[in-house]
Order: sequence, then structure tokens, then C-alpha cells
Amino acid sequence: MKSDLSQAFQEELTCFICMSYLTDPVTISCGHSFCRACLHLSWEDRQVPVQCPTCRKPSQQKDFGTSIVLKKLVSIARQASLMKYLSSEEHQCVTHKETKGIFCMENSLYLCRPCSDSQEHRGHRHCPIEAAAEGQLERLLKQMESLWEKIQENEENLEAEKRLIALWNIRLIIREEMIRAKYRRWYPLPSKQEEENIECMKKEANYYLEKLRKSEAMMVQKSKQLREMYRELMAMSQEPYVVLLQDLDDILRRSESVQLSKPLAMKPEIYALALSGLTERFN
Repeated sequence: MKSDLSQAFQEELTCFICMSYLTDPVTISCGHSFCRACLHLSWEDRQVPVQCPTCRKPSQQKDFGTSIVLKKLVSIARQASLMKYLSSEEHQCVTHKETKGIFCMENSLYLCRPCSDSQEHRGHRHCPIEAAAEGQLERLLKQMESLWEKIQENEENLEAEKRLIALWNIRLIIREEMIRAKYRRWYPLPSKQEEENIECMKKEANYYLEKLRKSEAMMVQKSKQLREMYRELMAMSQEPYVVLLQDLDDILRRSESVQLSKPLAMKPEIYALALSGLTERFN
């Protein structure tokens, strides 16, 4: 009976999308709960109303607050798994035969109470092992939040760049028609000079178009890098606490590094000015 209850309790704390413990859980309008990161990725390219991944009921919003109660329950369950792992005989302190319930922040080591008071570790920063694991998880979640903001910012710039490229192509067609119409006022038939001027305009215009396309390609590549990093952080956040207590500095450092350099959207006014100058030249 106790085993069945424990199994049912664990299932209620499991995300339907990733099938792991809920991480930074959010409860949507239909009442179902998911990891925030799972919903971000599931709903990213969809407009409201979005559908619940479980029951398919529509939701008129995509942003929800963290479910504090669920987050606390998941924390209790993950802490219980951690202590069960540490209390096994093979993981007890060899010297004192006690459970290693203390975490040494300096050396990233599990310690029992007598070991934490020893000369070797007495001057180090210690905390209960459950608190250390919670702290590591919060570091990951904070980094994921920052990274997701960068992903959305990059997507907005990418969409703006795509619109600018489309607008640039349309304007080129219109400018060519305008120039040809002005030539028709003076010359009833196409002339060599007209074609040379049109070709020159296209050549200079394509120079700016190529810069736009390079900028777009850089943003697409950046989007891929940011998402790969986000998924890596997400996978780490779903690991058992015993894994989170390992050194996270490397993955956090790489996440911060990938956020530092970002391709900037080209300024539309530069291209509008260039296009205007080309038209004036041929007038």
C-alpha cells in the first residue's frame, strides 16, 4: 500500500512532456502542470490560444507563475531520493559510519558531522546537503531564465531582419519600375544607358542585400546555439540532486559565454537612405 501511494505521488509530480520531476512547475488554465522550460519549447512557435499538451484544451495565455506548492512537493521528493541514496551503507562515512548529510562548498564533498568538524574541513563553508542541492538548482533556473530572454530577443531581431529583406526586395522592384517610367518620358524605346543604369543600381543594391542576408544567417546560427545550450541546461536541471551537487561552473560558464556575443539587427534607416541615394543618382 505504501509503495502504491509513493508511486501515485511521484506520478503526480511528473511532467507529461519530459517524464521527469517537474522543474519550476507551472499550472495552466485547464489545471495540468508542466515544467516551465518544457512549455517554453512546446509553445514557442504557436500563437494563443495554445493547447494543453495533455488534454488539448485551449489556453488564452502562455505565461504562468510558478506553482509554489508543487515546487515544494517536488523538492521534498527529490530530497528524499537524495537522502535515501546517501544513507545506503555503501555511501556512509567509512571512518565514522554516519550518513554524509553535510556539503562542503569549498571542495564539493559530502561529509558526515564529525568530518565537517575535523581540522581539514573546519574552516570551510558548509551547509545541509539538501540546501546545497536546492541552491544548485536555483542557479540553473536563473541561468535558464536569462538564456530564454536572449532566445526571444534574438528571434525578434531575426523576424525584423526577414521583414527588412522582403521590404528591400519589394522596394528594388518599385525603384526599377520608377526609373524605367522616367526613361519612357524621354525615350520611347529601352536604351543602352537605361539598362546600364538599372544594372548599376541592382549591383549596389545587392551589396546591401547581401549584408542583410549575412546578418540573417548569423542570427539563425545564434538561435541554434542558444537553443542547444538551453536544452543542455534543461536536461541538467532534471537530473537527481546527487548529480546537481557536482560542479556546475563549467556548464554555467558556457551558458554565459554563448549569451555574450549576439548578432545585431541591421538598421533599416541605413538601407532606406542608400536606396534613396541610388534613385536620386539616376534621376
